[in-house]
Amino acid sequence: MNADPPWAPRDVAARRERLLLRSAQLREQLGSRARVLRPALRTVDRVRGGAQAVRDNRSWVLLGGAALVGAVLVRPRLMMGLGLRVWSGWQAFQRVRPIARTLWRQLL
Repeated sequence: MNADPPWAPRDVAARRERLLLRSAQLREQLGSRARVLRPALRTVDRVRGGAQAVRDNRSWVLLGGAALVGAVLVRPRLMMGLGLRVWSGWQAFQRVRPIARTLWRQLL
């Protein structure tokens, strides 16, 4: 009848080891599941950074917005043409970017 109590140092050390192993397994699982969220979290970080930049430069953003609204009110046809050119340029850039990346990777 000389059994060790459940809080004996040997039992505590063994339980601690089991808990440490389980903790490592759970950390690994959490890390692998969190990889799925990385693109979304990067996007959120970029949006927050942009919002912070707007907050830091609020007067410049308001000044630029007022200038844009004024230009649209004074010269709507000119601004529509400029907007279409900017949009077309953006679309062309989006089409060329993957090709440029591939060429850049091959050069390096």
